[in-house]
Amino acid sequence: MNRRVVVPTLLACAAPWLGGCQATDAIVDYFGPHADPTLTSLAQAASADALALEELDADAAALRAQHADELYSEIERLCGRDEEGHVPRSCEVNREGEAHEATDAAAVLAAASSSTEEQLDAVSPESRPLLVAQAIAMEARSTDEPGAVPELTEDDADLATELLDWEYQQVYALDFARSYVTPDVEELVDERLALHENRVLALQEAVAKIGPVPQPAAAYTSSSGELPVDAASARAFLDYVAHSDAVTWASAASQEVPDQAAPNAEWRSWLISVAAQSHRISAA
Repeated sequence: MNRRVVVPTLLACAAPWLGGCQATDAIVDYFGPHADPTLTSLAQAASADALALEELDADAAALRAQHADELYSEIERLCGRDEEGHVPRSCEVNREGEAHEATDAAAVLAAASSSTEEQLDAVSPESRPLLVAQAIAMEARSTDEPGAVPELTEDDADLATELLDWEYQQVYALDFARSYVTPDVEELVDERLALHENRVLALQEAVAKIGPVPQPAAAYTSSSGELPVDAASARAFLDYVAHSDAVTWASAASQEVPDQAAPNAEWRSWLISVAAQSHRISAA
């Protein structure tokens, strides 16, 4: 026999003073799914940020309003919908945010990003990619550069070596494209080459502390199947490389390590920081 059917029936019988609709609503409120409290808190904070930033930075306000909408949608997705397509009453949350005092948009976003990262382990694994994406988007509006690679654990080794190989590919791709770009683009390529070479050095040093360091291959192929052949294709290739890099690092920041006793929060934070840097370059 279905327990979830029997218990509400008993409860309804035990509450004769409630009308039919009232009894049903009370049962749904008690036994139905409830909004994730962490997602709710983050959504309400995003709404409050959006209001606080309206007169300060319209773009930042729009970003936080978008984050609030995404988080409320995630709450509803997790709760599910009834046969009529409605979210259960038990999952309804107060969406009325209250603006807080703000004088620095960058500080608001930095605080929001930090708070989001701190709550990553408090939500279900299926909701984490959304929070990571939001943290990346907020950090991308900053000009801060990633710090040193934190100490890695053996659980982090596979991802770290994969990212090192990825950075080898970026250096090769940019170096190849540089042969075809026009002189006015060479400085841009050199800046990006320096950035990726610095990542290579940082990852090599970190990986060396936990195992062998893989070396770059003699050559790489493009995942798009095409390499530059002239100035026009080289310029388009640079955009493709930047976009692919942003996607790769964002994916890395969202990865879960199977059977890991506890996530390496510092490593994940560094991945988010690098992903934000790549996102910033891709959007430029």
